[in-house]
Amino acid sequence: MEEKIDKMMDILVQLQQSVLELRDDVNVIKADVAELKVRVTNIEENMVRKSDLKYYDFKIAEHDREIFELKQQN
Repeated sequence: MEEKIDKMMDILVQLQQSVLELRDDVNVIKADVAELKVRVTNIEENMVRKSDLKYYDFKIAEHDREIFELKQQN
């Protein structure tokens, strides 16, 4: 009977240790995810978007037309 109790206690201790290790792993994963969120936010802030490129393309074309018209006047 005492052997069974000892065996159960060993299993319980192993289970506790496993749970603590999993909790530590989850905390590491959470920290990694938080760091990735910061990196992604920084990348997004510095990233050129398709709409930005369309705007610049529009403005360049507009200025090209204005330059062409000014040259035609001379």
